[in-house]
Amino acid sequence: MEDAEEREVVTRALYYLGRFGQLVGMWILLVDIVTAGPLGPNPRLFAAGVAAFLAGWGLTRVVRRG
Repeated sequence: MEDAEEREVVTRALYYLGRFGQLVGMWILLVDIVTAGPLGPNPRLFAAGVAAFLAGWGLTRVVRRG
């Protein structure tokens, strides 16, 4: 029984870590868009936001299916 409880705690922690990654990614994208100059958003910062969001999304999908 202890093993199942530990697995649930780890699964829940990974799920919330994925959700946090999604929030960080959305925040980076929002900041990049709001602070964009006349040439548009910074491509590196935009790519970092997209990567953080997708990594968090992927982590939540992997944990949910496992």
